[in-house]
Amino acid sequence: MKTHEVQQNSSSLGHGLTSAVIGGAVGYAAKYALPLTSQEMDSDYKHVVNLIKRNAVKAKQEFFHEIKDLPTRSLAHDTYINSAKKFAKHNVCAYNTALKKIRPAAPFVIAGAVTGLVGSFVHNVFRTDV
Repeated sequence: MKTHEVQQNSSSLGHGLTSAVIGGAVGYAAKYALPLTSQEMDSDYKHVVNLIKRNAVKAKQEFFHEIKDLPTRSLAHDTYINSAKKFAKHNVCAYNTALKKIRPAAPFVIAGAVTGLVGSFVHNVFRTDV
């Protein structure tokens, strides 16, 4: 059985701090990556999404009404028609991003940092190289 002097073992404090910082950064990124919860998608959320969809349909119908009598449509008209179809989806996505932005970051960062520390601890306990 091999024995080593205590002075040869390096401190794992730096490794733990690095793991905590990386875990905190991953936790902060998870704030935006995780989908909205059912608590965040309450009646106010549903009201705003319905309002966005209703306005998109209204704008699209007004534009179609204006160009329906044209004998030929230009490429710009066709491009606008295609972009009008994507308008509601884009705005709902932007609203979801805004809701994610106002989430408190502390729970995500703390959970990530603690996970990083635990991972560092487990790595140091189970490592085989000395």
